[in-house]
Amino acid sequence: MRRLRAVAVARRVRELRRLVPGGEAVPADRLLLRAAGYVAELRARVELLRALAALLTASCAAADDDGG
Repeated sequence: MRRLRAVAVARRVRELRRLVPGGEAVPADRLLLRAAGYVAELRARVELLRALAALLTASCAAADDDGG
């Protein structure tokens, strides 16, 4: 059972290394910190893109209302 768990953890760590920029170059404990930072960065980007999309949508709607 321990062997199966270790294999599963190793597989997940390999996948995380592949997904996180710079993940190949850091030890596993630092990889988790880097992954957490990367997720936070991605969330901030998503929020920014949502805000920009809302701004553009509002801008286009205003332009349509003005006939332009």
